[in-house]
Amino acid sequence: MQNMMQLDHEISFLGIGGPKMESKGLRSLVSIQQMAVMGFIEVIRHIRFFRTVERTVLSAIGECRPDRIILIDYPGFNLRMAQKLHNRFKIPITYYISPQIWAWKPGRIEIIRKCVQQMLVIFPFEKQWYHDQGIEVEFVGYPLLDEWKSTPRSELCARLGISPDLPVLTLYPGSRKNEVRRHLPLLLKSARILKNHLPGLQILIGAAPGFFEFAPASATIPDDVSVEIRRPRLALEAADAAIVASGTSSLEAAIFGTPLVVMYKMNPLSWWITRFLVNVPFAGMVNIIAGEAVAPEFLQNNANATAISNAALQFYTDGIYTNAVKDKLKRVKDSFGPMGASHRAAKAILSVMGNPTP
Repeated sequence: MQNMMQLDHEISFLGIGGPKMESKGLRSLVSIQQMAVMGFIEVIRHIRFFRTVERTVLSAIGECRPDRIILIDYPGFNLRMAQKLHNRFKIPITYYISPQIWAWKPGRIEIIRKCVQQMLVIFPFEKQWYHDQGIEVEFVGYPLLDEWKSTPRSELCARLGISPDLPVLTLYPGSRKNEVRRHLPLLLKSARILKNHLPGLQILIGAAPGFFEFAPASATIPDDVSVEIRRPRLALEAADAAIVASGTSSLEAAIFGTPLVVMYKMNPLSWWITRFLVNVPFAGMVNIIAGEAVAPEFLQNNANATAISNAALQFYTDGIYTNAVKDKLKRVKDSFGPMGASHRAAKAILSVMGNPTP
């Protein structure tokens, strides 16, 4: 949004987004926190809400008739909306940050073929995948690189109020309510076991907005654990190792060069359904991109505190193994392409809207 506004001062935005998008001028129709639902059963429980959101979005688009519709990730909702928007309004659609249909439900490619006029992807392997499907696609690079500037560890620790001379562990329970409630007790237990082996261990939680509201009452946060809501990425970058819920955080760890353990738990029925639909060997994006288990994964019933803490402990005790993991994380980071992804995406979108760009 920021780059599009720099290229076209007349542009305005309407849609669904969070505080950062609203700070750039988005008129948001729905709270983004309400949209943060993950898993088949969880979505079914909220189906009436999502139908209301659909009606709200369709009504708003019908009133303002935008020049372009930009769908961002979130495939369960956005691919459904793409069909309705295409059938009802015929307004050109850009899909930015590809839905992971290459991982599951590849049949959805027909929706993109029919309804999406421009596909912008952030990973190089996605460009080849879409090319093989006969769909025109543009690789713009990974946008987090635009927001990150390498900072010395001593400075990171000073900003976080921790010692640079003692080991650091960062926990990332996820950003959604169900993720925090399922993951936080397990992560705290894993961290406690790890601290029994490393008495000087400093433990941080990289928390998303709403963390304290989402945290279950059973997960009492000890006094020696710091919660970072304003600067969760600093906590991840400063860590010697991290335990993260599968998601974007694994890619953030790759950029920062932070060795990590990936874990995830969901509703048992959602997990059972997912096993029959997913056709990639890993859950963590860092492992999918690397093509190997750079980050040990512990999913569903295999996600227990003993296994997770043992895997994380190796990062503090085995320097050869840890350096090998860091080398592989750097190769993943290098595959993201150069900085400037957001500018390239903005320029690509405006070019098909008929606006002049430099």
